[in-house]
Amino acid sequence: MATRISVSVKGLTGLDDPDRMLAELESETGLSWRPEPVDEGRVLSGGIVEIILVAVAVKGAEMTLEATVAAVKRVVERWRRERLEPPEATVDTEPVPDPPPTPDTQRGD
Repeated sequence: MATRISVSVKGLTGLDDPDRMLAELESETGLSWRPEPVDEGRVLSGGIVEIILVAVAVKGAEMTLEATVAAVKRVVERWRRERLEPPEATVDTEPVPDPPPTPDTQRGD
């Protein structure tokens, strides 16, 4: 079973804040993160917005799930501390089905 890790940020953000957090999360966890659409949308000019960033940790990943979640929480807290008015941020996890296996491209002769 894989685990979906999501970071939700609600509040005042700067123009490059979402991309900066995304880069920091990828650097700290080694996972591929992506923004997820939300009803309010992502406001590119900054302002009050909700942003959700998502990654999936699979079994056998380089970092354990617990270590990955701890790293995510460190990034989020460091990111919040750097702001005069830190936006609300939450880190959630939920189990998801394992991704389907990729077809083996090598043939045994």
